[in-house]
Amino acid sequence: MLTEKELRVVELFRKNVFASYTIREIMKKIKTKSYNWTYTTVKKLKKENIINTEEKGKSTLCTINLEEENTIKYLSILEGTNPLIKKVPNLEKIKKLLPFDHHFFLITGSYADGSYTSKSDLDVVVVNGESQAKRRENKFLLNKLSNEGDLMIPKLHPYVFTALEFLEMMTNKEENYGKEIARKHLIISGAEFYYHILREAINRGFRG
Repeated sequence: MLTEKELRVVELFRKNVFASYTIREIMKKIKTKSYNWTYTTVKKLKKENIINTEEKGKSTLCTINLEEENTIKYLSILEGTNPLIKKVPNLEKIKKLLPFDHHFFLITGSYADGSYTSKSDLDVVVVNGESQAKRRENKFLLNKLSNEGDLMIPKLHPYVFTALEFLEMMTNKEENYGKEIARKHLIISGAEFYYHILREAINRGFRG
């Protein structure tokens, strides 16, 4: 089990799973003065397959290893502790509108990074179901979120996709909303499922 301080290293990669950092860069970003502690922590994370390391000249480059299930579990824990979640308006009302077996629910746009203003809408993304067979149900869900969301302040701007649709957006060569979601999001529920889809997209060539 990782300590709270060790999780701060994983948190760097939660913010950008495509990032690579040297040990000294990690030390500076988590604001610790101890190189020895950072080195030892990186060594521990590598031993547990949480991060991968590669020697580049005199430096060691660290990247996150999404192939390890424990990595996804740690990232999911960190998603749940994001303080921005508490600032999302009408969150409990929105949750009650979702099917109990939805895969994941996240916020994107300005509420995902705290840059919202009084004029901002709340962009909501729900991934529900594995395949195209769920499209009719998802159309109904989208209509329900839109109708109820029109009465909320801020107004909801909902999107509903199947897991396959979301995966195909990320792996499409053209720029699209799925890629925007992957770059900026605030996961409310289903973080592990989100990271499994992200891992599959990366394995198919997605690079952010």
